[in-house]
Amino acid sequence: MSRRTTRSTEFERNSVRAVSLSGMTTSDGRDTGTTFLTPLAFERKVLASAGVPAERIHVCGPGREGVRRWVDQHGEPEGPIVLVGLAGGLDPSLASGDLVVVDEVVDPHGRVIEPPIGRRLRIADAKRGRVTTTGRVVASAEAKHALGRTTGAVVVDLESLHFAELARERDWDWGIIRVVGDSADQAVPAALDRFVDHLGRVRLGVVAREIFRRPALFGTLRLLARQSRSALAQLGAALRDLSISAPESTDADPGPERFGRRTGPRSILVFGGSFDPPHRGHLTLPFEAAARLGCDEVVFIPARVNPLKVDTPPANPEARVRMLEAALARRTSVPGHPPIKARIDRREIDRDGPSFTFATLESIHRELVEAAEREGLELRMRPRLRLLIGSDQALDFDRWRDWRKIIALAPPIVMPRPPETRTSLASRYRNHFDPALAGRWATWTLDLAAEGVSSSEIRDRRARGEDVSALLPEGVLEIIEELGLYEAPS
Repeated sequence: MSRRTTRSTEFERNSVRAVSLSGMTTSDGRDTGTTFLTPLAFERKVLASAGVPAERIHVCGPGREGVRRWVDQHGEPEGPIVLVGLAGGLDPSLASGDLVVVDEVVDPHGRVIEPPIGRRLRIADAKRGRVTTTGRVVASAEAKHALGRTTGAVVVDLESLHFAELARERDWDWGIIRVVGDSADQAVPAALDRFVDHLGRVRLGVVAREIFRRPALFGTLRLLARQSRSALAQLGAALRDLSISAPESTDADPGPERFGRRTGPRSILVFGGSFDPPHRGHLTLPFEAAARLGCDEVVFIPARVNPLKVDTPPANPEARVRMLEAALARRTSVPGHPPIKARIDRREIDRDGPSFTFATLESIHRELVEAAEREGLELRMRPRLRLLIGSDQALDFDRWRDWRKIIALAPPIVMPRPPETRTSLASRYRNHFDPALAGRWATWTLDLAAEGVSSSEIRDRRARGEDVSALLPEGVLEIIEELGLYEAPS
């Protein structure tokens, strides 16, 4: 007989209708009140100051490793265990401080895990909804909205999925309650996950160094700290009155009404370039960006001739396609995210003359609309396009032909390239574009870790006879050597 069945029998025998925060006991009188698990020491401190018994709050540390470490080090909880703490908002209707009782945890493949006590948790002024878990902080508002649309989740964190999987394996009575720290429309620093150690403690030295390097970060972090403290205080006040209805109860108040959004339309990330040759960053960054934005597919479009680089003709088009095919064939998935499709679109390679992005996007968009009409998709469910570009291209974007039409067809997503950062680019956007457009460019920019490699560097090093294998995706060097590409003239 499972432990959960044993508990149900005990509930029936003792006619227990609800479990309060501190009122549950075993048959021999031992207290088995609810255990709260929280990732950060800061969260525990604020919850305790709000009146939640400190002895019931355990800090596990952030992410998958934090949850697993705590589970390995602690025995089976005597009573219900609830993961609590801050989360990022994905639904625009949620504000900082709003409470969410999680009734579904969605995994990277779209499978759903239901907390066994999720629908029995009774907490004041809370909503019900789905949570999703990522491997890194979802930093931009664009990425939050996309993730919410593709997963149907209303909040995101770094722990819920891992906690759910482990708790389910052990047949615990478990649930999840989150409070929104940052709303869906609020961008946060991508470096947040580096500011705490594996035990959930703030790394003050790392924070200080980051602020010294980026002074504008100080105001952002101060605002987030104030919001987080206020949100956690509200969570703590609500947890003091938490109750868990008995599983056999059928007439209990169903609790807060569930809300959330349906899965939205398919989203496609378009990534064009010469790929001469494709380097390591061409494989990692597009899929990382796609994962953050909730895109289902990345479309690679090799250019026949870049109109801004007509004086530097590329390698043979077929050779560049072969290299790109080899790189994509051996790529690995982004950890913690659903599989993302990839394909190579040949329309620019097969077109005579220079490649213009607006013409390519118009062609792709027309094909998608025609396919959607054949499938009978309503307008809101038709696929959406996004265009991935580098920060150097963003600052040169008004030189592109019909650049406003490009923005309408496929709003850009910008990858900062060293030495640029998201913060420095925001300043440069303000100096380059009108205020309204500068704000949009700042929203379109993601915090992605640059690979620090370029195709021109690879060509130069290859011409000097140097080893370039570490800069290339698997399978590319073999084709370069087979075709004798980028060698110095003899």
